[in-house]
Amino acid sequence: MEQTKLEDEEDLDKKIYSVSGLNHCVKSLLEREDEIQDVWVKGEISNFKHYDGRHMYFVLKDDTSEINSVMFRSKNRDLDFEPEEGMEVLCRGDVGLYVPRGQYQLVVKEMMVGGIGELYLAYERLKEKLSKEGLFEEDHKKEIPFLPQKVGIVTSGEGAALRDMLRVLKERFENIDVFIAPTRVQGEESADEIVNSIRKLDRMEMDVIIIGRGGGSIEDLWSFNEEKVARAVFGAETPIVSAVGHETDFLISDFVADERAPTPTGAAEIVVPSKSELKKKINEQQRRSATALNNLILSYREKLESLAKSPVFQKPERILEDRYQKLDENREKIGVTLDRYMKTYQQRLEGQKDRLKALSPIQTMKRGYSIVMDEANEVITSVDEVSVKDILRINLTDGEIKTKTEEVERCQKNLRK
Repeated sequence: MEQTKLEDEEDLDKKIYSVSGLNHCVKSLLEREDEIQDVWVKGEISNFKHYDGRHMYFVLKDDTSEINSVMFRSKNRDLDFEPEEGMEVLCRGDVGLYVPRGQYQLVVKEMMVGGIGELYLAYERLKEKLSKEGLFEEDHKKEIPFLPQKVGIVTSGEGAALRDMLRVLKERFENIDVFIAPTRVQGEESADEIVNSIRKLDRMEMDVIIIGRGGGSIEDLWSFNEEKVARAVFGAETPIVSAVGHETDFLISDFVADERAPTPTGAAEIVVPSKSELKKKINEQQRRSATALNNLILSYREKLESLAKSPVFQKPERILEDRYQKLDENREKIGVTLDRYMKTYQQRLEGQKDRLKALSPIQTMKRGYSIVMDEANEVITSVDEVSVKDILRINLTDGEIKTKTEEVERCQKNLRK
C-alpha cells in the first residue's frame, strides 16, 4: 500500500476532522442557519414508510430534486389524514443532518394536504400582515349596543343560517327592525358581494351588523379570509359581529370584527338580549331595591327610636345645666388667672420704674451734680469744648445759672489758657 507524506508544514497545522466530527460540525452549522429553520416545503411524497405506527420516513420530491424527510411520532400523531405515496403535501420543518449517514434531511413538524396547505399558508401570511398593521387590536373594537333597534345581516338569502338568526332574534326581542342584505358567501366574486353588503348596511346607519354563514370546508369559508373583506369590516363605522362556520372555525373576519360569535345563532344571542330574561332581571332588581329600601327605613326607624330615648330628648335641660355649670367654672378660672397675671405684670412694671429712676439724670443732680451746656444747648463734657468769655448755662434740679467763663483750667496739668 502506497503511503503519502505531508510535505508542507502548513498542512500539519490544519485541524483534522474525524468523519463523525465533521458530520456533527455540519449539523451544528445547519441548525444555526435561520434561513433553513422553520421553513415551508411543498412536494410529492415518495418512498413512504410508517413503521409500527410510529415515526414516518419519506422523500419529498418535485420534477428535478428530492430531500429525505422524517416526521416523528410526537408530531405525526396529530395528523387528521394518512399520508400516501404520490400525495402532494405542504410541510413545515427544520433542515438538519442525520449524523450516522452524513445525510441532510427535513425534520417535519407540520404537514397538510397540498391544496389545503397552500390556503392555510396564505391564511397565516394575511393574518400576520393584518396583525402587524394593528387591525386586531382591542383598542379598535367598537362596543356592541345593549339593545339595538336596527340590526343588519349579511348572509345568503336562502341559507339555514339566516332562518336560524331570524328565529332567535324574534324569540328574544321581536320589537327590533332587521335589515337583510342577501349575499353570496362562497364562490367567485362572493368576497366582493360581502364587501358591498357591509358598506351598504353601514351607510344605512345600523346599530349593529352580523356577517356570517353556516359551516363548510375551508374552501367554502374562504371568502371571509379575503383581505378586502377584512378591511371592509375594519373600516365600517357600525359595530360588526362575525359568525362564520362552527365554533372551531377561526376566520380572518373573526379577528378583525368587533365581536366573534361561535355560530350565526350565537351571534343573534349576542346582539339582542332576551326580553323574558330582561323582565326577570328587572323584576329581580325591583325586588332587591324594595328589600333594600325597607331595610334602610327600618334601620333609620330604630335609630330614631334610640335617639328619642336618649337623655338629649328626654331631659334636654340637663345638658344646658351642665353647660352653664361648666361656663361658670371657666369664668371663675379666667378671673383668678387674670388677677394673677395682672399682679405679676404690676410687679414687673414697678421694678422697671425703679431701675429707670436710678438711671435718671435728675436723681444724680439731686446729689449735687449739674449739667453744663453752651449757648447752642450742647452738653459740655470736656474743658476742651470751652473758651474764656464763653457763656455757659448750668442746670440744677430747681433752675438754671448763666455764667461767663473767665478761666479754663485742666485738672491734671493745671494750665491756663
